[in-house]
Amino acid sequence: MTALEIIKRYTEEDENSNLSCGGNIMFLDLHPGEKVLDLGCGRGAETLQAATLVGGDGFVWGLDITPKMLERAQEHADQVLFKNVDFLLASMDKIPLKDASLDAVLSNCAINHVQDKMAVYREIHRLLKTGGRFVVSDIMTDAPLPPEVKQDPEAVAACFGGAITIQEYEEILVAAGFDRIEIFKERRYVKNGYEMISRTFHGEKS
Repeated sequence: MTALEIIKRYTEEDENSNLSCGGNIMFLDLHPGEKVLDLGCGRGAETLQAATLVGGDGFVWGLDITPKMLERAQEHADQVLFKNVDFLLASMDKIPLKDASLDAVLSNCAINHVQDKMAVYREIHRLLKTGGRFVVSDIMTDAPLPPEVKQDPEAVAACFGGAITIQEYEEILVAAGFDRIEIFKERRYVKNGYEMISRTFHGEKS
């Protein structure tokens, strides 16, 4: 049910809306020839930025569960004649790419939508080459959200109901194999009456 609410919400968003919490591609330090995945790519703005940075010898995949968003992303790629981009309709916890095939992963306020965040980070770890890195912007909290919020599909789709605590999030990262995390920026705010934290952070596969 949550996936349907997410698809509905992002299908109905207008072209000019800002659905992200990060703007994190600047922290990824991409280089020509690299292979990159953008998780929860939406309309593909950062996917195409990444494709420009890695050049014709590199390649970027954008992944999303919303068909309408991927249609728009592909339209944007076609307009600029990018050949080093592909878009995948799939869930972040089951990514159809090969082991150790990526140099970098980025995600901008999307992983909070997935209930099994451990599965997402295990997938990121599986896909990265040794020395590969990720930069993620996502939301979290100091204290757990009430069960009725966490179980509300509309709250999850609205980018606050899927938040877990900082402690829970950091434990997931370590358990998935990322034991050294660098925080680039953090912002605290209130949404729907709940104190939220937007954090952009970096990890590497050792």
